Amino acid sequence: MPTASLSLACNSLERHVREGGFAGGGIIALKDGEKVIEHYAGEAAPGLASSSRVLWGVASISKVYTAAAIMRLVEDGVLTLNTPVHLVLPSFVGAGREEMRLRHLLTHTAGFIYESPQVIARLKAKTPMPDLIEEALQTSLLFRPGTQLRYADYNYLIAGHIAEIVTGKPMAELVRTLVLEPAALSQTFMPPRHEDDSRLAYVRGVLAEGTDGAMYNSRYARDLAHPAFGVWATTADLARFGTMFMPGGPRFLSEAAVHTMTSDQTGYVPGEHPSMKGYAADARIPWAVGFALQTDRVPCLYSDLASYSTFGHGGASGCELICDPACGLVIAITTNTHLASGREPWYRRIQSIANPIFAEYTRDPKLARRAE
Repeated sequence: MPTASLSLACNSLERHVREGGFAGGGIIALKDGEKVIEHYAGEAAPGLASSSRVLWGVASISKVYTAAAIMRLVEDGVLTLNTPVHLVLPSFVGAGREEMRLRHLLTHTAGFIYESPQVIARLKAKTPMPDLIEEALQTSLLFRPGTQLRYADYNYLIAGHIAEIVTGKPMAELVRTLVLEPAALSQTFMPPRHEDDSRLAYVRGVLAEGTDGAMYNSRYARDLAHPAFGVWATTADLARFGTMFMPGGPRFLSEAAVHTMTSDQTGYVPGEHPSMKGYAADARIPWAVGFALQTDRVPCLYSDLASYSTFGHGGASGCELICDPACGLVIAITTNTHLASGREPWYRRIQSIANPIFAEYTRDPKLARRAE
């Protein structure tokens, strides 16, 4: 029998489906590793009901999987976070490029623009991955590496490319063998298997929508296995991935690597947060390797009620992974309307689902009984 606040979280999901905020979605919440909420609503794709078997394009949450694979290489001594990019890519020199290191890419302090100014045209043309990489490497930097934070898909495109060069293996294989298999994430794929096409969520409002190059919805875009947005997972697998970084949780990384991925690695450099607006022009933004952080510098990033030790990542496809060690909560939210449909309503929908969960599982049961 669900509690009142649990019902509020589930009802919020149902309400957004009714109101057309998204066509379908799912929620899983884990408290101290135990599942306390699992709920699905609406359609993941036309004719496909949202359910535990649906594979959702988790979009930019993919960056954390890429970061985790690279951290495995760091643990093995194959790479260091301080590796200069030009040592792996000798032609990447000039105009400050020599100062860029792998850690700058993984913390969004490298200086790259977000993505190609012609991204829609590139998708429609089904541009091969090597051409996308070459275009990124030729772009001018916005600032000296390490001096500012600016979120960019290009950062992870190049970080993934570096990992491929030093190992001689595709990024998708590295994610599979270094992250998914040791973490027992059997329902997570990069890219999704073609035989699973009938299980895939359809994302509304994507770039190049309606074309055979549409982001997330086309075979071309999925088969890119892009390091910044190429992962697909069930809601349960997304939640399980979050537990791998929680205190006392299962591990495929060392405790030292988990600490690096969940604590600030930027030195609070100035920057514009990609998700939250309304900060001062000289705001200092924290970021870990892969994960974004909710701190006193970036309050309310994931939930108005989450602690300042919370880490996670959002996906523009309508997904969010939230991990709060202070109260032992991991929340995976999967939906299917793209951020481009409207940033502010997108954000309010996600937080209106997360907030009731935090309220329920941080409430003192003694006080709740007295109120009754």
